Amino acid sequence: MVDEHAVRRISEGAEKMMSEQLLQLVACAERPTTRVHVVPAEMGLHVGLPGPLSLAHLPDGRWLGHLENQLGGDVVDRPDGLATLFERGESVRSEALSRRQSLDLIKKVASQWT
Repeated sequence: MVDEHAVRRISEGAEKMMSEQLLQLVACAERPTTRVHVVPAEMGLHVGLPGPLSLAHLPDGRWLGHLENQLGGDVVDRPDGLATLFERGESVRSEALSRRQSLDLIKKVASQWT
């Protein structure tokens, strides 16, 4: 999930680069195993704001979580930690745009910067 503000935020002079990055995100998100959902700006404060989190289902059936911060990241593999990440992720996901709506929004924003 990505916050709508992150999709729309741009620095003057970086429009072309931002458009290219957004289109690369779309290309990745159109893969069958990847999902990108945009959290609409009007959602306001939510539990996903403290930073990025990723959940990965491994081939052996285990789940791993990863939390990013400015100094690196932390792997989460304990059941209680994973349960918290699933709960918080689902809380945000339930308010996010659908996959198709998210990709349409990202494409629309990317086209504005070209």
